[in-house]
Amino acid sequence: MNIQEVVERFDSEIMRLDNIKSEFCIHPKKDFTRDRKISFVSAIKSILSFGGGTLTNELLKINKFASDAPTSSAFVQQRDKISPKAFSTLFSMINQAFDQDNRYKGYRLMAVDGSRIHVPTNPQDANAYVKCKENERSHSEFHLNAMFDILQKVYTDAIVQKYRTQNEDKAMIEMIESAPYTKALVICDRGYESYNNMAHLQESGWKYIIRIKEPGSYGIADGLQLPECAIFDLPVHLSITRRRNKETKELLKNRNRYRYIPPKVTFDYLSKEFKRNDSADFFTLNFRVVRIEISEGSYELLVTNLPKEEFPMEELKKLYAMRWDIETAFRNLKYIVGMLGFHSRKSDSVMQEIYASLIMHNMTQFISNCVQLHTKENKYDYTIRFSVAATIVKSLFLGDISPPNAETLIRRNVSPVRPNRSYSRKPRAKTQIQFTYRIA
Repeated sequence: MNIQEVVERFDSEIMRLDNIKSEFCIHPKKDFTRDRKISFVSAIKSILSFGGGTLTNELLKINKFASDAPTSSAFVQQRDKISPKAFSTLFSMINQAFDQDNRYKGYRLMAVDGSRIHVPTNPQDANAYVKCKENERSHSEFHLNAMFDILQKVYTDAIVQKYRTQNEDKAMIEMIESAPYTKALVICDRGYESYNNMAHLQESGWKYIIRIKEPGSYGIADGLQLPECAIFDLPVHLSITRRRNKETKELLKNRNRYRYIPPKVTFDYLSKEFKRNDSADFFTLNFRVVRIEISEGSYELLVTNLPKEEFPMEELKKLYAMRWDIETAFRNLKYIVGMLGFHSRKSDSVMQEIYASLIMHNMTQFISNCVQLHTKENKYDYTIRFSVAATIVKSLFLGDISPPNAETLIRRNVSPVRPNRSYSRKPRAKTQIQFTYRIA
């Protein structure tokens, strides 16, 4: 598929959405039923094309600085008629249209993670409003839960939650159980360490690699009897129960074979209610606990249900390192695609722009995949510079450049791939971009 075909397919998916627009209008019987300057399609395309400027400046750019360009007030009235579900649906439609089903040893490689999104402060949205200490500025915050295809480098699913209602575990389970993939492998960081998540993954037929906390940190490792050596690969067949009585008292002494889960801990496959004389119910998890050395003197503890014969320790180390791509994708989504430059305080409008950014991130990657780089004998391999490609793709969809020119420009802007480079993290405070301080 070339860039011209990608653009045509992208436009056709938007037209498909337009054909069922009544499903995504706040008032289906009257919204977008009359011919207006800002149609349903033009409103959708405008939001997809937003950059970091003010709403007025963005509308001027999108409309080529025409004298009759719609005002920001007129645009806001039209966008308020569209449900955020329109963009989440378009996100799913485009992913299905361009999915290449790339696999690693027969598995879809998926990473799941969450990221905080500072949105324009809106005290009226109680679930998103974060009240801080006296010397700190209160703000509003959403939470993006995302599933990321590591081989295609695109987001395949996303659930947006507000600060006070966020639940990463629940979001991951929902994304996995609604995914159409078979034979998939999900890779997660320590935030997803729980027996409940492992049980859902096992029952869904998914494989997993989850990093867990070291012993002494009140995690899964504290309940197991692990080898004292630095590196190990321990198979575990763990039967979990909610009963602690005479029947299970002796069994629970074998820490690597039985585990008690108290009622206050979430575990969806065992009932919290039972009669005193009922026999104990068990749910069995089969997994490996693997401790790998990632660098000299530095170790990570993983749990996985991958077979040891096909996925030894070195293979797990390689796969877990690939999870970092979702962290890079979050950075690209926020600071290159421009997800942090919101153009409204309203929650529905913020949701529109979050999914619009996800769509444009994926479209940048889909179009970049169409560009074949020149093969030369260089010191390094080269990859397309995502920051430049994202700008070119927005101009392409606005009709400012042609597909052949877009391909030439993307091919010219590449960066060398330098493996095994690492830099120490330098955490910095991040806040939302205020409306009065926008890029021109």
